[in-house]
Amino acid sequence: MNRSTNLLFSYKELLHEKFLETDLGALYLAIPFDELAKQIPSPKHEVSGRGCKPWFSLKGGIALQFLKHYLGISDEMLVERINTDWSMQIFCEVSLKPGERIEDKNIVSSWRVYIGKHLPDMMEEVQRVMAVHFKPYMSDTQIGSQDATCYESGIRYPTDIKLLWECCEKVYELMQRERKRLKLRPSRCNFGKKHQLYLSYAKRRKKSKRKEKKLCKQLLKFLNRLMNLYNELSHKHGIVLSKGKDLRLKTIAKVYEQQHRKAYGEKDEKIKDRIVSLYKPYVRPIVRGKETKPVEFGAKVNKLQVDGISFIEHLSFDAFNETTRYKAGIRLQRQLFGKCTHQSADAIYATNANRKYAHEQGIQTNFIPKGRQKTEYREQAEQMRGILNKQRSTVLEGSFGNEKNHYLLQKSRARTKATDICWIFFGMMTANCSIIAQRMEKQKQQARAA
Repeated sequence: MNRSTNLLFSYKELLHEKFLETDLGALYLAIPFDELAKQIPSPKHEVSGRGCKPWFSLKGGIALQFLKHYLGISDEMLVERINTDWSMQIFCEVSLKPGERIEDKNIVSSWRVYIGKHLPDMMEEVQRVMAVHFKPYMSDTQIGSQDATCYESGIRYPTDIKLLWECCEKVYELMQRERKRLKLRPSRCNFGKKHQLYLSYAKRRKKSKRKEKKLCKQLLKFLNRLMNLYNELSHKHGIVLSKGKDLRLKTIAKVYEQQHRKAYGEKDEKIKDRIVSLYKPYVRPIVRGKETKPVEFGAKVNKLQVDGISFIEHLSFDAFNETTRYKAGIRLQRQLFGKCTHQSADAIYATNANRKYAHEQGIQTNFIPKGRQKTEYREQAEQMRGILNKQRSTVLEGSFGNEKNHYLLQKSRARTKATDICWIFFGMMTANCSIIAQRMEKQKQQARAA
């Protein structure tokens, strides 16, 4: 009995050693799972020990998020890969018996929802844990750079016509479903005619402003009529909706109010907190001023990067001026690494207030100086600005493309605000851990050669 147990133990130990020699094993060593699990409250079943034992522990749930962004696959495909790949099972600390399979296809998203509930409130502490783990494999931590980007949400490009028609469809479907449940005849409100109007406009290659405004007003009137019909039905029969449907109706009412103000209000009136997606009402248009994509829809992030490793300084779904985050970025670098002597940023950050702050703190920047410079230091200052500019324009801006193209940050497919933040955080941290894993392997090779 003892002999077989020892053999089994040796087999598991050998399997784990073989796992650490793989690329996935290198990534596993680059992630501080134990420290991360301490920052996030344990689920109820782990504390009480009651109920059916789940497939994954909290560490396993965190590992699922890293694994998803590392492989760049869907939640369902990830579960299928774990069922058939022993190295992924070790990565997630789950041991499946021969013939045993995980049938729950939503288990990855369930863990994303749970982690997303706690992550936004403890982002600073979690990033501090990651920085402590990364620091032995980083150099020149006193040099940092900042820039802002937008991580887009997976929504179709919004227009007023699309949004209004979507609202009409949802109210009509809800009303017909409730009438059927109450055993009433279907409502006769000319939905088919309005659908034909929308399709005829959508199929046009050239859409004039005049026809767009006309159809917008027609859809506004139709949406108002549908909402009135549903409200009458609801008051008469005492309809009680689920939390999600009730929230959806409130969003539709807000969309109607905003679009009505846009159609019938003053010409240059700005609409505050404008809704662009019925399913993601927290998403706002972010004007970026790019030639190919002037407006983006998603989360705007002010990123701090130190030695190629990125951290989230500020994340918001509302547009903000990144120049106001410069001082906070320097403070974050000092909190994570203790010192900041050089800081590079885009030219938009070079405001008088930021220049003054950097000068008072003794921080060398890449900002083009104002006024005359002392001839004895001019050449050295120009060389330093050139080095800082190169670091920002190549490494920092290159990390945006790397994360978006290889770590699922091109379009966030999460469905709520909390899970959107979770998606962006783990995408960025997976990119960081991949870099750290390469550095760890390089150190091991150098140690063997020595």
